[in-house]
Amino acid sequence: MFGKSQGRHEIHFEPDEKCPPLRAIGSALQIFLPNTISLVMLAALVVQASGESEAYLSWMTFTVLVVTGASMILQSLRLRYFGSGRLIVTNFNVPFLAVSAVALHVGGPGLLAPLIVVSTLVQSVLTLHLASLRRIFTPTVSGVVVMLVAVSAMPFIISRAVVPPEGYTALLFLAPGMAALAAGILLSLQETQVWRIWILPVTVTVGLIVAVPLGLYDIDIIVATPWVSLPAFGWPGLNLNFGVEFWVLLPVFVIVNLTSFVKAVGDLSVIQRASYRSQSAIDFRSVQGGLNVYGLGTLVSGLLGTLPVAAPWAVTVVYIGFTGVASKSVGIYLGLLTIAAATFSKLLAILVAIPSPVVGAVYIVIFGMLFVEGAKTVFTGPADHKKAAITGVSMVLGLSAGALSGLFEGAASHLVGNTIVVGGMSAIGMTALTELSGLRGKKLRTDLTQSSLPAVDDFLRQFAEANSWTEEGKNRLRIVGEEVILNLLDEETSETAERERSLVATIRPQGGSAELEIVVTSDDAFQANIENRIAYLGQDETLEEEQQLSFRILRHYASSVHHRKYYGIDIVSCHVEK
Repeated sequence: MFGKSQGRHEIHFEPDEKCPPLRAIGSALQIFLPNTISLVMLAALVVQASGESEAYLSWMTFTVLVVTGASMILQSLRLRYFGSGRLIVTNFNVPFLAVSAVALHVGGPGLLAPLIVVSTLVQSVLTLHLASLRRIFTPTVSGVVVMLVAVSAMPFIISRAVVPPEGYTALLFLAPGMAALAAGILLSLQETQVWRIWILPVTVTVGLIVAVPLGLYDIDIIVATPWVSLPAFGWPGLNLNFGVEFWVLLPVFVIVNLTSFVKAVGDLSVIQRASYRSQSAIDFRSVQGGLNVYGLGTLVSGLLGTLPVAAPWAVTVVYIGFTGVASKSVGIYLGLLTIAAATFSKLLAILVAIPSPVVGAVYIVIFGMLFVEGAKTVFTGPADHKKAAITGVSMVLGLSAGALSGLFEGAASHLVGNTIVVGGMSAIGMTALTELSGLRGKKLRTDLTQSSLPAVDDFLRQFAEANSWTEEGKNRLRIVGEEVILNLLDEETSETAERERSLVATIRPQGGSAELEIVVTSDDAFQANIENRIAYLGQDETLEEEQQLSFRILRHYASSVHHRKYYGIDIVSCHVEK
């Protein structure tokens, strides 16, 4: 889409900008507090639900903190195929929580481990073929899954963690949480970002001010906990017998992993959009790098016999909005703090002792804002009846999952009762159906060379004539095709120009317009992004006058241009009016 990109002036430090160490550490500490509490709390909930021992809980707490911390450091880096190069907060893979508790209850850590390892292979295959799945894992699907996470996480946390102890009425027990929530809402409604920066620490502080006099903050546990300790439980190993329980639960884990993959794609895309002052086209190479770290973290979690962590959380967007800092250095500090907390028992005790209603209040604010980010992702660009139908039906089915689960028994009930799985798979299914029922496009396969221009021009001319386009529309389509090819040719370097580049041009009629899609195997030769160049036309001083003219022609003749960059593949999509 064209026009000026929406500014995010509240971002003080973008991912690659150098943030002062004290500011970065301060931002990391604000994120560290709620993120670590949720890691420890969710680990305890799953272990309690499965009936596993306290020793295993100790092992799980230690391993999830180490794996999560390491994954956040890796995400901050930008190696060739690993890392997104951005601040990515990671945490439990939410769709896995219920089915992991079932696997632990049925066969213990030895059964959970191979289920996670084997199902992760599906995720690895999907990451390699992300470009091919671009029409299925759309912003609509990603946004729906993000919204489902926001609306399903809080009921899970409240129903299992917010339980009044003996001797306390519900109102008295909830008082710290209500006070904390009121403070959080009050600050979130402020126009000035200076106030919103302090939402998380102020929310927790207000909750503790109320909780301590009521005796709801257990200081005795903190005093009794040693400063440093290691888990008494050792590595549980892998059960490679692959018995009946494994084969019954494997399909469930594969489907959950597919849903989690869609969630991760959406989360990484949402975070990337929110990390910059001005909106830019998504760099899917960064998304693939983030997915590779996520896959590696899930695999390591399985091998360690612990819950799958290292999943990117879209709540990173909310944290960035609170602190105004998206610098990747925050992710490095956050990762180091999380790893240090794995052995720092006293610190963990301080965090775990915070009353669950206060933790719930913090996450109500966070997940409330996360829901809005998911909605923004869905409704980016023009709304249409297909997008509305996919979103509405998927949300309603997802929210009905709890009622549907009562109709099934065993592992199936846990799968059908998973809000994210039901809603996410519905969105994927409806999107795939829309794609399959659409008109098939005509294709042209050739090489990306100057000599291929006449072939592309003739291909577009024949399409326009076959579909009764006006002479003006036909010329508009041919000009757009020519300019896209020329821009891709201009991006070649002397080194890459010697290699053969295959080009596939596909054109599909869409009512009174057509979608022209040009796919080039680029081997990462094209560093610039046509979509961004058009969006910032007039602001980019590196463009020569001839290049600016080319982008102005594209902006004039095409109603929209999108350029998606994957490892080894460039995909340019243009909509041209008939």
